[in-house]
Amino acid sequence: MRASGQSAPRSSPLAIPSLWIPVRGASMTPLLRPDDQVLVNLSLAWTCGDVVVVGALRGLLVHRIVAVHSEQGRLEVVTKGDAVERCDRPTPGASIIGVVTRARRWRWGRWMEWQVRHALG
Repeated sequence: MRASGQSAPRSSPLAIPSLWIPVRGASMTPLLRPDDQVLVNLSLAWTCGDVVVVGALRGLLVHRIVAVHSEQGRLEVVTKGDAVERCDRPTPGASIIGVVTRARRWRWGRWMEWQVRHALG
């Protein structure tokens, strides 16, 4: 599918605007590795190219948005791990929990942090 410039605002029912969550898999390497942590902004509008947290049947998924399209009047998002060849199945835009804005990795006895949003351009 073709990437789109569409974005959708997200409003969080929680009072917490951001939270750190751990990374478990290797599908986003080299940007994110197992045991890294990502800072998820729960109220930031997302767009194609952002790394997002998606609520999936098997739990939370941290992948990059590679395409956005409208299917019968509702927004659908296609995500993909940076280290995998295939895209995930399209998911409703409402399943996006938040946008990953920063990441951190424990190295040499301290956290090293970096910006993630639009990390690839």
